[in-house]
Amino acid sequence: MTRTISRRAFLATSGAAFATVLVAGCGASQKPTPAPEGSSSDSDAAPSGIDYLALVNKQHKLPDGWEDAVTITHFVNTEGWDVDVEAKAYEAYLALKDELETQDGVFVDLDSAYRSVAAQQEIVDDFTEKYGEEYVKLYVAVPGYSEHHTGLALDLFLIIEGKGVYNNEDMVQYPEIWEKIHARLADHGFILRYLPSKKICTGYSYEPWHIRYLDDPALAHEIMDAGITFEEYLDEVEPCVAGCEVDYGTSERYREPDMDSALEAILGEFRTWEGCVMQRFAYAGDQSCDDDELAYVNELREGDDSIKEAFDQAIVFVSDFHTPKDAEGAWEADSDYKDWTWHLGRTGADGSWRLMTWGYA
Repeated sequence: MTRTISRRAFLATSGAAFATVLVAGCGASQKPTPAPEGSSSDSDAAPSGIDYLALVNKQHKLPDGWEDAVTITHFVNTEGWDVDVEAKAYEAYLALKDELETQDGVFVDLDSAYRSVAAQQEIVDDFTEKYGEEYVKLYVAVPGYSEHHTGLALDLFLIIEGKGVYNNEDMVQYPEIWEKIHARLADHGFILRYLPSKKICTGYSYEPWHIRYLDDPALAHEIMDAGITFEEYLDEVEPCVAGCEVDYGTSERYREPDMDSALEAILGEFRTWEGCVMQRFAYAGDQSCDDDELAYVNELREGDDSIKEAFDQAIVFVSDFHTPKDAEGAWEADSDYKDWTWHLGRTGADGSWRLMTWGYA
């Protein structure tokens, strides 16, 4: 069976990311080499003329000329799905896969890897027509800004008792298996790309299946052993949130995208606090976003003539941050502020959050 739509073709901002990929080969043709059992492939791992440390994320676009320079290998995985991947990354993946099977009894396969910019644009157009622009802004990567364009980002899935496990909600039920996989990534030049609690650095939630090839095992070990993101290693994180972790907790009121938009409103203020560095954000919990909190932010709203409609939703975050050594005014210099609260309100589920006040409760 030839499959043209894969689950994770576009990268969502939540852990339950959707994905749809129209795979398209690109680059030099490859000579056949032995494929894994149940797969077919064409590869001789011809080197790509690319920078294996290129950063592609929501802020950094795919470098010009990449699609002409990258060498792509095509193969058919154990489920019969077409997959394209950068040639050297594919060879490293095969070595990783073999080691996992022979040393750990863990079986994996590739769900998706390379996706062209043109294919991403087709996804955007299709989902805009089906679900609207706001939905696309929340869940679909902008063409040119998806790491999958590089061919170096690989999405794995598990094979448990001979059956493929590839739905996100099912794969996360096997943390002990992912731990074994992650422990072997660096030996083959891979890193875990989206770490737990690091969404504020990467723009994406934890994805145990999403790995990135760097073509440098020593560097991969350095990053993995330090427990940092690729952005942090490259010093491409805003200084005011470098190292910051986010705890979304558990909520029946709000989804991660709702919380993310609230965090953006908070960061809009925090970025003006020169020299301060955010260390932690945590959702205060549904119990803190009750009717009393809603009444509180609406009371504050009455003093702001720019807000015409009453809020019908409230949200609270707590945070820890550190002040600079030369802090002046209200701040104590070179000090940690713990459990600092932020209070926001909005009107309608699609409305913009307004930051109303902050400080100690």
